[in-house]
Amino acid sequence: MLEPQNPINVLWDRLAAAQPEEVVARALVSHDEASGAYHVPLCGQDHVVWLRERKVQSPDGPAGYEATLVCVQYLLTARDEPRAGEVVNPRQLPYGEFFFRPPHELPTARLEAAFGERLDAFLRAGKQLRGRAVEMGDAAWEFRALPRVPVVVVMWAADDEFPARAQFLLDRRADRQLPLDALWLLMRLLAKRLVAVAE
Repeated sequence: MLEPQNPINVLWDRLAAAQPEEVVARALVSHDEASGAYHVPLCGQDHVVWLRERKVQSPDGPAGYEATLVCVQYLLTARDEPRAGEVVNPRQLPYGEFFFRPPHELPTARLEAAFGERLDAFLRAGKQLRGRAVEMGDAAWEFRALPRVPVVVVMWAADDEFPARAQFLLDRRADRQLPLDALWLLMRLLAKRLVAVAE
């Protein structure tokens, strides 16, 4: 009996069959012809996608499953298309209302716990990740999480009346660059990076 194929192996197979010039143009990444590696800026860090070895390397060492999946998926599905220029709650994307619920809830709780009473730390973390400050909530940053996928993170600090609140916003056409499951992983990765650089 044949073993079921690992989904990420299917993605690696598809990427191996893709033309590097076409991938570079779609995804706005660079490619090293000698090594066959792609360089993908992910959440403020350069990730090297080693196609022949089927692994992804971050500046901190081997990338985990989530970052590996996001990088490979992005190289396959990114499109040379303009943004909509309008940001929306991820639940407003097609099928988002059904997808972004348990077990795929948006990773806002991590940010609320880390920054709800430390808005200054959120501001420092956003600057360190080269975010662009935007006027929303008590503080907000737009991050180039991937070359064609900006992610806005908005924070409201806790006060005497209301608990802390965080919100993610995506371009209305973000689902044309990544499927919803990969967008969810991308937001999780960005939340982890923000918390990590603030510590």
